[in-house]
Amino acid sequence: MIKKQYTGNARRARNIIWNAAGRYDFDPPFMAFFANGVPDTYFNMVAGLVAKWLDLPSILHFFLEYESDHRAAEFDDLLWLGLENCVYEKELPERPHLEALRKRRAERFYEEQASYSRQQMAYQSMMVYTQQEFRWAGISGRRRPLMTPREARMAEALRFSGSLGTEELLTEMRRFLMDFFHYDPGRSREKRGIGANPLLRAILRHEGNAKDRLLVRMGSGEGNHPKAVQQRHIRTIRRSDPTEKDAAYIRDVFGRSLLSEGELRILERELCIGSDEGCRLWVTRGDKVETTDKDALEVRESAARQQKKNEEWFREHAALLSGSMRALAAKLETVLSSYYMHVPEMSRAGRVRSEVVWRLPVINDNRVFLRSGEETEPELCVDLLLDASQSRMHSQEVLAAEAWIICRSFEKNHIPVRVHMFRSLRGFTVLECLRSFGERDSRALLRYYAGGWNRDGLAIEALARMGDGHSAHSFAGAGSISSGSAFGGAGTGFSGPAFAGMDSSASVQGKTRFLLILTDAAPNDSHPLAAEGLNLPKEYEGAAAVTAAQEAVRIVRSQGLRVGAVFHGNTSHLENVHQIYGQNYVRIRQASQLAEGVSELFLKLMRGGK
Repeated sequence: MIKKQYTGNARRARNIIWNAAGRYDFDPPFMAFFANGVPDTYFNMVAGLVAKWLDLPSILHFFLEYESDHRAAEFDDLLWLGLENCVYEKELPERPHLEALRKRRAERFYEEQASYSRQQMAYQSMMVYTQQEFRWAGISGRRRPLMTPREARMAEALRFSGSLGTEELLTEMRRFLMDFFHYDPGRSREKRGIGANPLLRAILRHEGNAKDRLLVRMGSGEGNHPKAVQQRHIRTIRRSDPTEKDAAYIRDVFGRSLLSEGELRILERELCIGSDEGCRLWVTRGDKVETTDKDALEVRESAARQQKKNEEWFREHAALLSGSMRALAAKLETVLSSYYMHVPEMSRAGRVRSEVVWRLPVINDNRVFLRSGEETEPELCVDLLLDASQSRMHSQEVLAAEAWIICRSFEKNHIPVRVHMFRSLRGFTVLECLRSFGERDSRALLRYYAGGWNRDGLAIEALARMGDGHSAHSFAGAGSISSGSAFGGAGTGFSGPAFAGMDSSASVQGKTRFLLILTDAAPNDSHPLAAEGLNLPKEYEGAAAVTAAQEAVRIVRSQGLRVGAVFHGNTSHLENVHQIYGQNYVRIRQASQLAEGVSELFLKLMRGGK
């Protein structure tokens, strides 16, 4: 509900927070927005009151302790209900009008829910919804929902008292997560090794010998709850470059590379430079090799289990997904039809061509006029790039289905689509092809699974170098792996009136390329950014990683590739997606939003958005 955000209506939300806090000397780390992007006045006041009555950095630190957990979004929504009650009780004596604002927010909750479709409701966390409904029903005087004993205890526990100070409140928040989710943020953070002080972290950059380990969904998690998952992903700060042992592990997990060793080295010399120095690349179709590595076999088994989960979820929601696909295909058809152009052709009547009118009396050629020819479709192709890092672990089935919807919708409009997923592990950025241009079967997209890190900038640049295949002749760049350019050149693209507004620099064998990235805009990798001078390497995370991804997008756009993002993540990363992709992104929360969002994004890119 409440996240960090600096774009759109952020200025209005920030002013509400500042007014409630009674101070204007800080940059709010939390802001509240409704689903349509409108600032939530009441909860922005709550965020301001947290800054007024409590130690905001300590509260922020607590939220960051569990941000990598797959239940982080649910924890956020629940704990902010508790914070709301705490600061409301603190502030009410000084601001009696707060009671009316609270009741108005309760009514707004029911107005929002009344506008939701059944499909949108299905995407909500029912645990969070029940707690919200219980809170707002009591405030608005409505009948409260029936609750299980556990849910009733949870609702009572979330009534954090206004008498609590910061330390007591943090103790209550930690007790709440332990009692109801058996989760201790501090202990989990310590186990991951990321709670060390800066000096120890700097030492670990040089001396850490532990290795990245990739595991996806394992078992059924807590009790027998079907949606609960267990996950492990050990983060280590690596200074040394990937070794041949690491390369063997990557091959055992993801399959043999589609490029030869020599071709990979050439590609790495061109791309693994600057902030990505020391990284490696791996391009694969997922064709497995024989191995006895237990870790690799465990990952394969987990991936196979996730594919079955994807297939089962797909079957259960087949009607909804097919409807979304048809809706998006229809909207894309409308977008494309506005760009179909009539190529002029020579004729005996029409608009005279002054430069060839001499042919009429000299050689008796009366075809010196131009008239509109037949409608011509633009030649396009689309690359779909799926973030498959650990942060996507809680929504794998949904992302696989959304990729299928987008892919099939473009295919129905006769636009070739290629799909890759990417992740980083042990210093390798792995691009795994799920569907090539020309393939008709999209079921392979259900092989999607999440786990690992994500070095977005390197993955984007690597995919941009690909032509229509995965051989050395499908790549090009400054070092020129092939004799031609993957982005085309003079005479290889569209010219004249055949397709107004489209340039030729992004052409792959005569087709203009688009790159759509399904992302949460949170680049994060265990292999650090390359050292600058005598400074220690910086971790590939936060602002530094976002800047690196932004630079990669700038580079490929300057070469003509049209890049846009389908943002499927937390509001806390809206600032990131805006910085990386500018205005060329759309936020998607449910599959029902794909038709409107993706068609709008594609129209913007068709018009030349960069």
